[in-house]
Amino acid sequence: MPLKITKSCYSCYACETVCPSGAISIVGNLFVIDPAKCSECDDIESPRCIAICPEPGAIIRDNS
Repeated sequence: MPLKITKSCYSCYACETVCPSGAISIVGNLFVIDPAKCSECDDIESPRCIAICPEPGAIIRDNS
């Protein structure tokens, strides 16, 4: 299930620095996750971006 960065992200860059697949980038002034590149760190319980994010709910599993 792909991950998604929500509007509550305040662009601290923490997630971008820990993404091993380079799936997180900034587009305009918003961070986005490329679902084609995201491997969820091969760890269903706690992808690195979610684990390091200081803002609860800024990175979620995208159920859409």
